[in-house]
Amino acid sequence: MKIAFNEVQRFRVWWAWTGVIVLNALFIYAFVQQVIMGIPFGNKPASNLTLTLIETGPLLLLFFLFSVKLKTSYDDAGIHYRYFPFQLRTIHIGWDELNDAYIRKYNSFHEFGGWGIRTGSAKKGNAVNTSESSDQGLQLQFSNGKLLLIGTKDPAAIQQLLDGVFAAGLINRKV
Repeated sequence: MKIAFNEVQRFRVWWAWTGVIVLNALFIYAFVQQVIMGIPFGNKPASNLTLTLIETGPLLLLFFLFSVKLKTSYDDAGIHYRYFPFQLRTIHIGWDELNDAYIRKYNSFHEFGGWGIRTGSAKKGNAVNTSESSDQGLQLQFSNGKLLLIGTKDPAAIQQLLDGVFAAGLINRKV
């Protein structure tokens, strides 16, 4: 049986993007006015070098937000995920490491305190998700009892994948 599904989720919080874009627009305006047009920006303008250095911070933040993504892939060997740029290597979870896997509804803020690579309670386990994840995720229960929830924006596709995993006997439920 061939199991395959890939998903890429990005950081899509409108208020964070709006704040960073507005901040960049302000500093770009100041830079253009002072450095390019030669008109001092404000009553006590900073030097051109200082203004340029100050703009690099919001610009780097914009590129950082753009680069954040959760890549998840599923195949016959198991689950592979990487939360770039926080994880430099892809994490692999073999189907044989799991006692159970199922789709469940969750609230990222109430259960895990937000989005990202989250450490929850012993009862809820850990989570890896983005703002683009739906309110449903793949709950994994490892053989050692630990829990990990992986957010998804396509729970129906993950459920179909799980049906194939269980039909192929790749997870031997011990719950």
